[in-house]
Amino acid sequence: MRKGVRNLLSSGSTGGARASRKVPDTFSGFTLLEIILSLAILAGSLAALGEVMRLADQNAAMTGDETQAQIIAASIMDELVAGARMLSAVKQSEYEDMSDPPWLFSIVLEDAGIEELVAVRILVEQDIEAHLQPARVELVRWLPNPNFQSTTSAAESTSPSTTSGSSASSSGSSLGGGGGTP
Repeated sequence: MRKGVRNLLSSGSTGGARASRKVPDTFSGFTLLEIILSLAILAGSLAALGEVMRLADQNAAMTGDETQAQIIAASIMDELVAGARMLSAVKQSEYEDMSDPPWLFSIVLEDAGIEELVAVRILVEQDIEAHLQPARVELVRWLPNPNFQSTTSAAESTSPSTTSGSSASSSGSSLGGGGGTP
């Protein structure tokens, strides 16, 4: 067909004179197959990037939920340390922040291996179905055992009041520290 186009152009309608323009043997540009292949590659790469963005969004949401669970666990532990919350075992109680989905917390008191201390384990988790992968955080801290009575404090309570009074006066004089007496 190219020879036909060349012959048509060369014969021309200008009274037999040769056309001054020559058609090249090769055409520059993209074929339809090249364009379709490039569009298929572009569509495949956009689909892969869309999946990466979906996974990134999902991981960001999970990280936000785990951060919220850590904040709640630290808040409950701070309440226990400050004495605002009773140091006792709690199982699957709803946290009072009115969020959706709701958060559940548990407090477990365990033996720390030292009789003066108790291991306080706080578990905070979302109250959603397991297949939705709820955020879950566990925080453990050793606190003074509220049920512990040392042998020295028991001996002080059974000894005469003069001994405890003298120890109080000696500790009171050591706390003075100022030297402002005339």
